[in-house]
Amino acid sequence: MAMKELHMAALAYYNNSNGDLQNKAWDFFNSMDSNGDGRVSYEEFIHFFGQYGYNWEDSNFYHSLDRDHDGLLDFWEVLTLYYILKTRSVRCQCCSACQFGLYFTCVTCFHSARHTFDICIGCYSAQTYRRQHDHDVFLDSYVLLRSKKGPPPGLPDLNQALIPVQPNVVINAPERPRWWTALTALESAIAVISIGSSISSLLSCSIM
Repeated sequence: MAMKELHMAALAYYNNSNGDLQNKAWDFFNSMDSNGDGRVSYEEFIHFFGQYGYNWEDSNFYHSLDRDHDGLLDFWEVLTLYYILKTRSVRCQCCSACQFGLYFTCVTCFHSARHTFDICIGCYSAQTYRRQHDHDVFLDSYVLLRSKKGPPPGLPDLNQALIPVQPNVVINAPERPRWWTALTALESAIAVISIGSSISSLLSCSIM
């Protein structure tokens, strides 16, 4: 997904939240804006993550968030950062590249393992994952979501890829990094969108 679309998605979730949650979004922004000048510099960006022991010294990613190319992040750009971290922060477990768009997930691990096994399109296409992973059934992130309703028409073989969760089996959720707790103020703001009747828990995957 292009950065422009990510900005639009983050704004859509923000616009569909109530005033209290929008205020919490500003609180999150202010926690990054350490000098209170209304902008987040690259140094503040690095410091915010660095204080929790995480290395985010990626200037290309920082500048890709900067829509107006002024070298600083405003509130809306930081809101997009949260959205990306919450919904797109996946690393390929073969080449370690960050995946902000479509990626492939091992279906077996998704349903039955403590951690998911996610890989980029390139590593899936080249079958690089075979060097370190025993399972063969993968679905891309969009098909995996759609598969929750059952196999789409015209693809009968997909039914074999869907591994149902066994009843009465408790699956431990993966441990989350400590600094994610600092980001949960916006959890509800982007986790609920109302279209007619309330549709909740769209963002039950790991951070933004």
